[in-house]
Amino acid sequence: MHPAAPNLDLLLIRHASTAWTLAGRYQGRKDPRLSPAGHAEAARLAGQLGRLPIGVILSSPQARALETARLLAETTGAPLRIDPRLVELDHGQWEGLTQAEVKARWPGDLRAWKRTPASACPTGGEMLAVAAARLTAVLADLARQPLDGPIAAIVTHEVLIRLALLAARGQGPEEFRSLSVKPASAHPLHLRDGRLVPCQTFFLNPVFDNA
Repeated sequence: MHPAAPNLDLLLIRHASTAWTLAGRYQGRKDPRLSPAGHAEAARLAGQLGRLPIGVILSSPQARALETARLLAETTGAPLRIDPRLVELDHGQWEGLTQAEVKARWPGDLRAWKRTPASACPTGGEMLAVAAARLTAVLADLARQPLDGPIAAIVTHEVLIRLALLAARGQGPEEFRSLSVKPASAHPLHLRDGRLVPCQTFFLNPVFDNA
């Protein structure tokens, strides 16, 4: 077993597709399961990652993430832990709606969310800073735990992964619109002395992508 250490190799994984993903609906805290296509995406990703020395898999409790994580756990044999702090951003009253439907009901809120995401949020939803703080707490706890391998896999949602990638670049939520994260993609990062930094070593490719 590897002793607890502040320096870790991380693999941030977005869950595979649901029917809502394909329809462009805000999912947030709602709990659609993986679609048949999403289940196939998750199985392919698990096959790609299966030989990596993953010491633990942390997962959001939401069905789409947990189904993705379970396939990875079955393939790697790594222990699976559920952490409720890894849930998706709360999209409030937008959940279950398409962007066109949100625009028809809350055009001002949607405009603010698009233009100034660091200071706005979905109607009745969660601020990005709050979601970022949840992820920071997860990583701090993870760094204090001994692992069975050198890599910690975190199966979570688009918003949290975007925030992590921005943090590794030294950017904040104001740059939220500068990147996207596809379903069933895996993103390697390092945790060094409590800070996320880009990964340069343990993968040849920066992203495993089923698209």
